[in-house]
Amino acid sequence: MSGKFKTSWFYASLDTYKKDVGIIRVKKEEFYTQRNVNFDKFAELLQEKYEELDADGYEVVNVVPISMGQSESCTQKNGNYVGDVGFSITRGAVVVGKKKEA
Repeated sequence: MSGKFKTSWFYASLDTYKKDVGIIRVKKEEFYTQRNVNFDKFAELLQEKYEELDADGYEVVNVVPISMGQSESCTQKNGNYVGDVGFSITRGAVVVGKKKEA
């Protein structure tokens, strides 16, 4: 194998949100959401992969997103189950580099 191309990948964590809990609503707790990725972390990890490839003598030629399928139960206000709702979010990426010409 010539080593002309190199790939690296990353996977970002889910985002969080804060919600009041308790009867008196005096405490906020943090929960993960299945619908959003932490985009600050996503951008940080993408930059790290670019810098790693550059330091190894590769130029980034492609970024392929990694999408993950999710689903949630859907209910009416009265609690009746009406089915599942499917969606996908981009959780990471494969970064492809090509060896820089000397």
